[in-house]
Amino acid sequence: MFRRSFSFFIFLLLPVFAMGQEEDFRTWWDLELEGELFNLVDFSVAPEIRLWDNSTRLESFLATADLSVPVTKFLRFGLEYRHEINYKREDITRNLNRFGIYTELDCRIERLRMAYRAMYHSEYTNISRDEEGKIPESVHRHKISFKYRRKGWDIAPMASAEMFYTIRPRWNNYQQKLRITAGLQYRLTKDININLQYKYQQEYYENNPLTSHIISTGIEYEL
Repeated sequence: MFRRSFSFFIFLLLPVFAMGQEEDFRTWWDLELEGELFNLVDFSVAPEIRLWDNSTRLESFLATADLSVPVTKFLRFGLEYRHEINYKREDITRNLNRFGIYTELDCRIERLRMAYRAMYHSEYTNISRDEEGKIPESVHRHKISFKYRRKGWDIAPMASAEMFYTIRPRWNNYQQKLRITAGLQYRLTKDININLQYKYQQEYYENNPLTSHIISTGIEYEL
């Protein structure tokens, strides 16, 4: 049953893989610090560096802060803020501020963890310098993820698929994006994990949809 379902899922995605008109290889590097406040609120802070143009040029510096509260064993609500300094345009450096809210459902079947996250965020570009910066780009996202950790293993395989739907401003409300991720998490110590992931990212319903192949390397440290 699992094999038939997986094969059907891949079959549905085949047309998406064939849509890209432009391609790029990118690398992302991040460090995530995780902790807990008052035994109630979970938090994380994650600075990140991204390279583009076949990983030869600096794309952006980012920093993401996340606060979430577990409501039940299977459900949590969270807030996210991200600041990005983007260098893709040679004529101007863009400052982006993103504000997001999300809910996440989480369940475990023996050693397999499955999660679904629904997020809504609005992003402002150069809000202090540009009048158009006061018009946010609003997106809702839907992500399903899996992680399997067997007893005695230091390495855990993981995978996810996420869809992005732009709903505002009016002239961008048809744009969509798919991101598929597969990778491994290595438990270096009790408090430190190292992640190595490959991400396939596909834009569509755009004039020149971009296909990105991304290698993401990250370190998680639990405070």
